Amino acid sequence: MNKKEISREVNYKGFTKIFTVEIEQLPPFNEKTMDKAKYKETEEALILIAEGKLENQKFEWIFSIEQDLQK
Repeated sequence: MNKKEISREVNYKGFTKIFTVEIEQLPPFNEKTMDKAKYKETEEALILIAEGKLENQKFEWIFSIEQDLQK
C-alpha cells in the first residue's frame, strides 16, 4: 500500500513549520466483500481524522510559540 499523507505549511508570527500527518489506509477495495458507499465514507472519515490530528499539532505549536514569547 502506498502511504498517503497530508502536509501543510503554517506561518505564525514570523515562524514557519511544515506539518505532515499520515492518513490511515484501508485495505484495497474488494467489490465481493465490501460496500462501495461505506468504503468511500470510511476513506473520507480517515481523511477528516488526519486533518484533525494536523490541526492539533498546529495549535500545540502555536501555543508553544506564545508561551516562549511571553517569557
